[in-house]
Amino acid sequence: LALPQLFAIVLPFAVFVAVAYGIQRLHTDNEVMVVYASGMTGWQVISPVLRTISYAVLLNLVLNLFVQPVAFRSMRETIYEVRSDLASAIIRPGEFVSPAVNLTIFARELKNGVMSDVFIHDGRDQEKPTTFFAKTGVFANVAARPSITLNNASRQTLSADGILEFLEFSSTSFELNGVIDPQGELFYKYSDRYISELFNPDPNNVWEMQHVKNLRAEGHYRMSSPLYNYTLGLLALVALLAGNFSKMGYGRRLITFGVVALLVRLLGFTLASAAESNEILNIAQYGLPIGVSGLCLWLLFRPKPAPPVAALELAAK
Repeated sequence: LALPQLFAIVLPFAVFVAVAYGIQRLHTDNEVMVVYASGMTGWQVISPVLRTISYAVLLNLVLNLFVQPVAFRSMRETIYEVRSDLASAIIRPGEFVSPAVNLTIFARELKNGVMSDVFIHDGRDQEKPTTFFAKTGVFANVAARPSITLNNASRQTLSADGILEFLEFSSTSFELNGVIDPQGELFYKYSDRYISELFNPDPNNVWEMQHVKNLRAEGHYRMSSPLYNYTLGLLALVALLAGNFSKMGYGRRLITFGVVALLVRLLGFTLASAAESNEILNIAQYGLPIGVSGLCLWLLFRPKPAPPVAALELAAK
């Protein structure tokens, strides 16, 4: 269920690799030299690549805006249900279990969440050990604390002077302190929320109003991160098309621009994190990929020296 977010992060790098591989193959077969020699403009050469990258951008946007929150909400709800049902998992019908030191619980039968013939011995307070017997018992949250509600129950304790104290209850609760952590209400993190929730926090929700900057930073990150598909794809094009013809290959250029692509993406993650405390940096979340993409386009379309005649003759053979 966490794969949509991971896939959205990896997708721009996959675009870089795919573009680099495709153009490198064209260089290997001298197709790039041929298309330029035939009179095709730079835009005609790169437009099919940009159209393909646009599909990746749309896919990335769908993942960020729809698939990720749906998947993460499902995961969060599953985790919550498992934790809520963890109390029932500690009971094995017909067996004495010790979920904590000096605590023993027994239930003859467990059916539909209801325990029958319950025995609990709590010796964690060694000065005053307590024993409970109950006809039935169910797990419940009392004041947001995991507990066992005992019905038709009795409690036996031994006082400090050795006198046995015996009390009967129609219903009482035994808190599982130190055994099971309290389970609060289901809470959705920033990554679990839909884009409408990120940009329009509930004014009646105290937590959301206290974290407006964080919510908006997450929203702008999800809207801006698909642009890195263009950015990294254009960096791959610059590495292979913006420079001079090289008979020695383009491996060094690809490594250099691969490092640049990684640094640009890491800077984007840094801006997204910093925008949680400074909202003005949300503009930079869009400015970085757009600015780098614009620079790449300028490098691609600036006047370049004509390819060597020898290279054209080699490509024509």
